[in-house]
Amino acid sequence: MKYFKLLAITFLLFTGHEAMAQYGYGYDPYYNSGYRPGVDRRIDTQRRAPDTHKKKDEKPKDLSEVMSEYLAKELKLDDFQKAAVKVIYDDHKDQILELSNNESDTRQVLKDKFNAISEEIDKKILPLLSEDQKKSYQKIIDDRNKQK
Repeated sequence: MKYFKLLAITFLLFTGHEAMAQYGYGYDPYYNSGYRPGVDRRIDTQRRAPDTHKKKDEKPKDLSEVMSEYLAKELKLDDFQKAAVKVIYDDHKDQILELSNNESDTRQVLKDKFNAISEEIDKKILPLLSEDQKKSYQKIIDDRNKQK
């Protein structure tokens, strides 16, 4: 009888260990940690993630509108200044888009051309601004130049 009890207890211990292995008890190399019971549901997060793809019918935003909105927010432009900035970017929009689609020039040549266009735009925008706005705009220019 003692032998039977010992055999039954040993059997239960080994079968319980196999059952725990199915549910992730113990070391799990995917989590790099110990106890993680249950089923791995990480793949389900892909279905619940927000859709980050652009809609096919969504038009790309106009460069002049984006820049005028950005500068209006950063510099607190009034309606006249915002409209003038939009016109300035409209005048240079074709040059900028042409450079962004240009694949024949080297990277440094394109960078120099972009810098020249940016300086030209800056020269036209600065006279429209008040002294406080000029300081803020100069900070934007300095930040842009640091990234170069």
